[in-house]
Amino acid sequence: MVQATAPVIYVNRTGSAQGNGTRQSPFNTLTKALRQAVTGTTIQLEPGTYGNGESFPLIIGGGITLVGVGDNVTIRGGGLLATEDFGAQSVTLELKDRAQLRNVTVTNPQSQGVGIWLEQGSAWLTRCELKGCGRDGVFVTSSALPVLLANKFLQNQASGLFMVRRAKGEIRENRFEQTGYGIAISDQAAPLLINNQIVGNRAGIVLSRSARPVLRQNRVQRNETSGLWVQDTAQPDIGQSQDLGGNEFQENGHWDVNNESRQTLTSAGNYINPNRTKGSIRHIASQIPDPIAVPKMLLGRVQPEPAPPTPAEPVPPPLNLDSRFSDVIGHWAAPFIDAMAEADFVKGFFDGSFRPNGLVTRAEFAALIMATFPATNNDSRRFQPFKDVSSDFWARSVIYQAQATGFIAGFPDNTFRPNDPMTRAQAFVALINGLSLGEGMASELSVYRDRAQVPPYAVEEIAMATRRGIAVNYPDVTELRPMQPITRAETTALVYQCLAHLGQMQPLTSPYIVKPARTAVSNRGLAASNAFSGHTATTPHWANEFWQHLMTQNLLKTSSTPETPMTRAQFASLVVTAFEPKSQRYPIAFRDVPASHWASKAIHMAYRAKFLSGFPDYTFAPEQSILKIQVLLALVSGLRLRPKKTAGVLNSYTDQNQVPRYAMGAISTATRLGLVFNYPQRNLLTPNRVATCGEVAAMVYQGLVLLKRMPPVASQYQVISPK
Repeated sequence: MVQATAPVIYVNRTGSAQGNGTRQSPFNTLTKALRQAVTGTTIQLEPGTYGNGESFPLIIGGGITLVGVGDNVTIRGGGLLATEDFGAQSVTLELKDRAQLRNVTVTNPQSQGVGIWLEQGSAWLTRCELKGCGRDGVFVTSSALPVLLANKFLQNQASGLFMVRRAKGEIRENRFEQTGYGIAISDQAAPLLINNQIVGNRAGIVLSRSARPVLRQNRVQRNETSGLWVQDTAQPDIGQSQDLGGNEFQENGHWDVNNESRQTLTSAGNYINPNRTKGSIRHIASQIPDPIAVPKMLLGRVQPEPAPPTPAEPVPPPLNLDSRFSDVIGHWAAPFIDAMAEADFVKGFFDGSFRPNGLVTRAEFAALIMATFPATNNDSRRFQPFKDVSSDFWARSVIYQAQATGFIAGFPDNTFRPNDPMTRAQAFVALINGLSLGEGMASELSVYRDRAQVPPYAVEEIAMATRRGIAVNYPDVTELRPMQPITRAETTALVYQCLAHLGQMQPLTSPYIVKPARTAVSNRGLAASNAFSGHTATTPHWANEFWQHLMTQNLLKTSSTPETPMTRAQFASLVVTAFEPKSQRYPIAFRDVPASHWASKAIHMAYRAKFLSGFPDYTFAPEQSILKIQVLLALVSGLRLRPKKTAGVLNSYTDQNQVPRYAMGAISTATRLGLVFNYPQRNLLTPNRVATCGEVAAMVYQGLVLLKRMPPVASQYQVISPK
């Protein structure tokens, strides 16, 4: 059956007035294209300035994507837009819900002109330039939840970005420069501002009325007056003791931070010179402990010293644009947190935040557990009094309830240490024991790369949590990090999975839920698979062992045989399932991969992880067979393999002249690392031949070997490069 593809409309400023929007005969105005566009349409703009002949304001309807091709794509002009709260406004573009604008410069030179108006839904604005507007580059109002990623705001008269009313959303990795106010936020607006640069404006970030933004890792420097200017009853979150701000306020003209509001501003983990601040500001210390300083005794057993954690690369998480909490928008645990909040199991803070990355103390853990799993009867066990839990301690009653019901115990010195951080291992043990879910087997921990760090007292409990689908690991699902303190987000996700296992909550889909280890297939299963693949047990396919290993681990899901050519869609599905990769770049829309395509999610994830790319015409060709050279290039790129002593490696191939110049480095790296399998002649690469499913299985399996997630398998067809 032929899959329907999302339409693409082409626009070229130099096109004919009689154009029909095709590549061969493009429209000559964006206005004509917008009249034809429907939800799912991509409009492709060729370089040029779109102004004369356009009917401003231009309305980008819901679900429509507008993309500038190459450099120098500019939309310039403005017209009156009837807005809900502000009457007629001079606007260049209005983006509706789920509309996207990418790689376009927008200018509204009119007096009081606004470049982009956002009043509803979750529009996306990516890699655009808002430049030279008579008032604001972007104006966000009502309950809009936009995502603004990697844009530049330059030389706008009033503000680069102005957010009012109840607007939220995520403002990430943008640059605001040479304008009035870099960012202005007012009313009850509460966006998340993360990793932005606000440099060289008259004022950096200006907050008024009851604004409640969350600021993390922003750089606010060299603005003429104030870096951060807080007015009225505005109350920004610029860091908490267990969720540091990481903002830099430096070298601003008058004040780095000017607090003219009625409240004391709390700062934690920011770069602020106290001599360059004005108003009431309280600097608090970090309460995030070194993991090595976590208590070494739990339930009377000694814990081993934890290894220093390996820093994970920042990854753009999947976005949830409808969260009730201002700082959960875009967070990996948003589905768990929002579902638990909806069920009234967890609550946020007075400022509308949840603080998902804050650490959980032992007392807080006990309180959450007893709120979620209240005792249904009076336990006959007598509780052990703790000498460090006073009679007026806020969590005294829930601590003793948690002890009496078997969820959590104290230490041999009769202390509970209520303010110490709860470790991830402790949390697993508490939940599994308290819910009486049984004990698992140590072999079930094989899915974790750091299973050696699991303390002996927690092995059976963590194994059972893994078997029952309770374990949740972010950002790497294969890293348990048992000795690290647990965060509010992680705790919420684990408790939710317990509720889902008990049938009290609906199961959620998340890439961070650990999949239990699969048991080996039986001889009968192997025989059936061999028969299905067209090979008898005595004459297996050369790649059969790799094939079977992937099938056994449920990584390879296909009705094809090892000799069948593999399509690009199948390869995308395989690498995403096998490697569960992290995003490395922003998504794009392929016009031949509709949302209904069976591999749509895998294709887009493979693209974002840099395993695969599309073609210049915004197609992916999902049903096209993948070439052997493309598989090797994909693995080297997606696994981020680094070349090491690759000079002369290609000399081992008699057909090395068939390797394109651009691919020589990557193919040499793949060869050096043992990713190349050549059948039937090991010295014949045949890089431009269609790859079979068996060949791809062997190469992907070797990728897993490099990651130490699979044991090595010997093959006479693997190219072993000399050291």
